[in-house]
Amino acid sequence: MPRALIVHYSRTGHTARLAHVLAAEIRRRGYEVETEAVRVERDWNKWLLPLPLLPLLPLLPVYLMSARFRRVWHRIYFQPEQAIRPLVLPDVSAYDLVLLGTPKWLYLAFPVARWLKTVRGLTGKRVAPFATFCGPPLKVFELEMLFDPLESRLRTLGATVVDRMAVSSNSHPYFFFGEMERLFRFISRKAFGRPLVDFTLDGEVGQAEVQRFCDAVCSK
Repeated sequence: MPRALIVHYSRTGHTARLAHVLAAEIRRRGYEVETEAVRVERDWNKWLLPLPLLPLLPLLPVYLMSARFRRVWHRIYFQPEQAIRPLVLPDVSAYDLVLLGTPKWLYLAFPVARWLKTVRGLTGKRVAPFATFCGPPLKVFELEMLFDPLESRLRTLGATVVDRMAVSSNSHPYFFFGEMERLFRFISRKAFGRPLVDFTLDGEVGQAEVQRFCDAVCSK
């Protein structure tokens, strides 16, 4: 029986729920599945987490419009990290498939960046990242901004990236009166002609994406 490991970090529970659903689906496709939740040594105050990301904000319009700028930026930007507790499974070499889950914190979540520095055995492994993000699946702002630098790091560590998948959490932890949730709901209607809930784990598009992803990673 092939073996799969599902590793994830989740601050608010959305990515953890997605990891749980994926574990059940991968088992249903004939894999023996183990899971590991990456845990931080100490939670940071949520208002401090965005501070290392502020240098991009004045450049965000250029980032969104220029693929060339994005390629350069992904090579030079500073990726913050956060201390994590000792891993239960620090070596993944025994698994046939590794699924790596993260929320989108503009780029990689800081604990996931540290996991990539800590884990052993990724060389030659089939790896598929999955994520949750706040809004609808905007190609650049939500998907490429996270997956391009994440997949580049995985390939540098010798992994083969076999697929990617993300669903919306329909939740934003910042601001005070639900401003960002309302903005993302508006963008979802305008850009995709669908309510934002359709792209969540409970929505039609989100559920179809989970099935597509699991079929893809289990067939390769």
